[in-house]
Amino acid sequence: MYKFFLIFICIILVTSCNSNDVIAKELKSLDSISGALNQKIVELKKTDTIILEKALTKFNYYKQFIKQNINDTVSIKEADALKQFFASGNNLEDFYLNRKFILARAQLVNSQLGKLILDLNENTIEQKQLQEFSFAEKEQASDVIQKSFLQQQLFQTNLQQFKTALPLVEDLIKANNNGQLPTIVKDLTSL
Repeated sequence: MYKFFLIFICIILVTSCNSNDVIAKELKSLDSISGALNQKIVELKKTDTIILEKALTKFNYYKQFIKQNINDTVSIKEADALKQFFASGNNLEDFYLNRKFILARAQLVNSQLGKLILDLNENTIEQKQLQEFSFAEKEQASDVIQKSFLQQQLFQTNLQQFKTALPLVEDLIKANNNGQLPTIVKDLTSL
Protein backbone atom coordinates (compact mmCIF):
# COMPACT_ATOMS: atom_id res chain seq x y z
CA MET A 1 0.00 0.00 0.00
CA TYR A 2 2.84 2.38 0.88
CA LYS A 3 4.44 1.76 -2.56
CA PHE A 4 1.22 2.62 -4.35
CA PHE A 5 0.96 5.80 -2.32
CA LEU A 6 4.54 6.81 -3.24
CA ILE A 7 3.94 6.01 -6.90
CA PHE A 8 0.72 8.04 -6.81
CA ILE A 9 2.53 11.00 -5.22
CA CYS A 10 5.32 10.78 -7.81
CA ILE A 11 2.79 10.74 -10.65
CA ILE A 12 1.03 13.78 -9.21
CA LEU A 13 4.33 15.64 -8.81
CA VAL A 14 5.45 14.81 -12.36
CA THR A 15 2.05 15.77 -13.77
CA SER A 16 2.03 18.93 -11.67
CA CYS A 17 5.51 19.90 -12.84
CA ASN A 18 4.55 19.26 -16.47
CA SER A 19 1.34 21.24 -15.98
CA ASN A 20 3.28 24.11 -14.38
CA ASP A 21 5.78 24.02 -17.26
CA VAL A 22 2.96 24.19 -19.81
CA ILE A 23 1.36 27.07 -17.96
CA ALA A 24 4.67 28.92 -17.64
CA LYS A 25 5.34 28.39 -21.35
CA GLU A 26 1.88 29.64 -22.30
CA LEU A 27 2.20 32.66 -20.01
CA LYS A 28 5.49 33.58 -21.64
CA SER A 29 4.01 33.12 -25.10
CA LEU A 30 0.88 35.15 -24.30
CA ASP A 31 2.96 37.93 -22.72
CA SER A 32 5.08 38.05 -25.86
CA ILE A 33 2.16 38.30 -28.26
CA SER A 34 0.50 40.86 -25.97
CA GLY A 35 3.67 42.96 -26.09
CA ALA A 36 3.78 42.78 -29.89
CA LEU A 37 0.11 43.75 -30.08
CA ASN A 38 0.64 46.69 -27.73
CA GLN A 39 3.58 47.84 -29.85
CA LYS A 40 1.40 47.80 -32.99
CA ILE A 41 -1.33 49.73 -31.16
CA VAL A 42 1.21 52.40 -30.23
CA GLU A 43 2.54 52.56 -33.80
CA LEU A 44 -0.95 52.84 -35.28
CA LYS A 45 -1.88 55.57 -32.79
CA LYS A 46 1.30 57.46 -33.72
CA THR A 47 0.21 57.67 -37.35
CA ASP A 48 0.35 61.34 -38.13
CA THR A 49 -3.32 62.18 -37.80
CA ILE A 50 -2.75 65.89 -38.41
CA ILE A 51 -1.28 65.22 -41.86
CA LEU A 52 -4.02 62.68 -42.52
CA GLU A 53 -6.78 65.09 -41.55
CA LYS A 54 -5.27 67.89 -43.65
CA ALA A 55 -4.99 65.57 -46.64
CA LEU A 56 -8.58 64.41 -46.21
CA THR A 57 -9.84 67.97 -45.88
CA LYS A 58 -8.10 68.99 -49.09
CA PHE A 59 -9.27 65.84 -50.81
CA ASN A 60 -12.92 66.42 -49.93
CA TYR A 61 -12.98 70.12 -50.85
CA TYR A 62 -11.00 69.63 -54.07
CA LYS A 63 -13.09 66.59 -55.01
CA GLN A 64 -16.26 68.63 -54.59
CA PHE A 65 -14.86 71.50 -56.67
CA ILE A 66 -13.64 69.16 -59.42
CA LYS A 67 -16.98 67.38 -59.69
CA GLN A 68 -18.90 70.66 -59.86
CA ASN A 69 -16.59 72.73 -62.06
CA ILE A 70 -14.35 70.63 -64.29
CA ASN A 71 -16.39 69.36 -67.19
CA ASP A 72 -13.95 70.03 -70.01
CA THR A 73 -11.56 67.60 -71.58
CA VAL A 74 -8.28 67.36 -69.72
CA SER A 75 -4.85 66.33 -70.89
CA ILE A 76 -3.52 62.81 -70.31
CA LYS A 77 -1.15 64.14 -67.66
CA GLU A 78 -4.01 65.91 -65.85
CA ALA A 79 -6.24 62.83 -66.17
CA ASP A 80 -3.53 60.64 -64.66
CA ALA A 81 -3.06 63.13 -61.82
CA LEU A 82 -6.82 63.19 -61.19
CA LYS A 83 -7.00 59.42 -61.23
CA GLN A 84 -4.11 59.19 -58.75
CA PHE A 85 -5.63 61.98 -56.64
CA PHE A 86 -9.01 60.25 -56.38
CA ALA A 87 -7.59 56.77 -55.81
CA SER A 88 -5.15 57.86 -53.11
CA GLY A 89 -7.69 60.18 -51.47
CA ASN A 90 -10.31 57.43 -51.31
CA ASN A 91 -7.70 55.06 -49.88
CA LEU A 92 -6.77 57.62 -47.23
CA GLU A 93 -10.45 57.84 -46.28
CA ASP A 94 -10.53 54.05 -46.02
CA PHE A 95 -7.40 54.10 -43.85
CA TYR A 96 -9.00 56.66 -41.54
CA LEU A 97 -11.95 54.32 -40.93
CA ASN A 98 -9.90 51.12 -40.87
CA ARG A 99 -7.54 52.62 -38.31
CA LYS A 100 -10.45 53.20 -35.93
CA PHE A 101 -11.74 49.66 -36.41
CA ILE A 102 -8.30 48.09 -35.99
CA LEU A 103 -7.62 50.07 -32.82
CA ALA A 104 -10.98 49.01 -31.38
CA ARG A 105 -10.35 45.38 -32.33
CA ALA A 106 -6.83 45.55 -30.89
CA GLN A 107 -8.17 46.85 -27.58
CA LEU A 108 -10.68 43.99 -27.43
CA VAL A 109 -8.08 41.33 -28.25
CA ASN A 110 -5.68 42.89 -25.75
CA SER A 111 -8.37 42.76 -23.08
CA GLN A 112 -9.08 39.10 -23.85
CA LEU A 113 -5.36 38.30 -23.68
CA GLY A 114 -5.19 40.02 -20.30
CA LYS A 115 -8.13 37.99 -18.99
CA LEU A 116 -6.55 34.75 -20.22
CA ILE A 117 -3.24 35.64 -18.57
CA LEU A 118 -5.10 36.42 -15.35
CA ASP A 119 -6.91 33.07 -15.53
CA LEU A 120 -3.58 31.32 -16.02
CA ASN A 121 -1.99 33.13 -13.10
CA GLU A 122 -4.95 32.24 -10.88
CA ASN A 123 -4.93 28.67 -12.24
CA THR A 124 -8.67 28.82 -13.01
CA ILE A 125 -8.46 27.20 -16.42
CA GLU A 126 -8.09 23.58 -17.42
CA GLN A 127 -5.19 22.52 -19.62
CA LYS A 128 -7.44 21.47 -22.51
CA GLN A 129 -9.18 24.85 -22.47
CA LEU A 130 -5.84 26.57 -22.04
CA GLN A 131 -4.53 25.29 -25.34
CA GLU A 132 -7.79 26.03 -27.13
CA PHE A 133 -8.17 29.56 -25.75
CA SER A 134 -4.48 30.36 -26.08
CA PHE A 135 -4.43 29.32 -29.74
CA ALA A 136 -7.56 31.37 -30.49
CA GLU A 137 -6.24 34.51 -28.79
CA LYS A 138 -2.82 34.24 -30.41
CA GLU A 139 -4.49 33.84 -33.79
CA GLN A 140 -6.65 36.93 -33.22
CA ALA A 141 -3.70 38.99 -32.00
CA SER A 142 -1.59 37.93 -35.00
CA ASP A 143 -4.43 38.90 -37.35
CA VAL A 144 -4.70 42.36 -35.79
CA ILE A 145 -0.92 42.86 -35.91
CA GLN A 146 -0.79 41.86 -39.57
CA LYS A 147 -3.73 44.09 -40.54
CA SER A 148 -2.23 46.99 -38.63
CA PHE A 149 1.09 46.58 -40.43
CA LEU A 150 -0.63 46.43 -43.84
CA GLN A 151 -2.72 49.51 -43.08
CA GLN A 152 0.38 51.46 -42.07
CA GLN A 153 2.07 50.53 -45.35
CA LEU A 154 -1.03 51.50 -47.33
CA PHE A 155 -1.20 54.81 -45.49
CA GLN A 156 2.39 55.70 -46.35
CA THR A 157 2.00 54.65 -49.99
CA ASN A 158 -1.28 56.50 -50.51
CA LEU A 159 -0.12 59.62 -48.71
CA GLN A 160 2.91 59.78 -50.99
CA GLN A 161 0.74 59.27 -54.09
CA PHE A 162 -1.64 61.95 -52.87
CA LYS A 163 1.22 64.40 -52.36
CA THR A 164 2.58 63.59 -55.82
CA ALA A 165 -0.77 64.21 -57.54
CA LEU A 166 -1.67 67.31 -55.54
CA PRO A 167 0.38 69.96 -57.41
CA LEU A 168 -1.06 68.95 -60.81
CA VAL A 169 -4.59 68.82 -59.40
CA GLU A 170 -4.16 72.24 -57.80
CA ASP A 171 -2.88 73.63 -61.13
CA LEU A 172 -5.94 72.19 -62.87
CA ILE A 173 -8.24 73.72 -60.25
CA LYS A 174 -6.51 77.11 -60.58
CA ALA A 175 -6.86 76.97 -64.38
CA ASN A 176 -10.61 76.54 -63.89
CA ASN A 177 -10.99 79.05 -61.05
CA ASN A 178 -9.34 82.29 -62.18
CA GLY A 179 -5.93 81.25 -60.86
CA GLN A 180 -7.21 80.63 -57.33
CA LEU A 181 -7.67 77.56 -55.22
CA PRO A 182 -11.19 77.29 -53.81
CA THR A 183 -11.75 79.20 -50.62
CA ILE A 184 -12.99 76.98 -47.87
CA VAL A 185 -15.92 78.67 -46.22
CA LYS A 186 -16.97 77.16 -42.97
CA ASP A 187 -20.61 77.38 -42.05
CA LEU A 188 -20.70 79.27 -38.77
CA THR A 189 -24.44 79.12 -38.31
CA SER A 190 -25.53 76.89 -35.49
CA LEU A 191 -28.33 74.44 -35.89
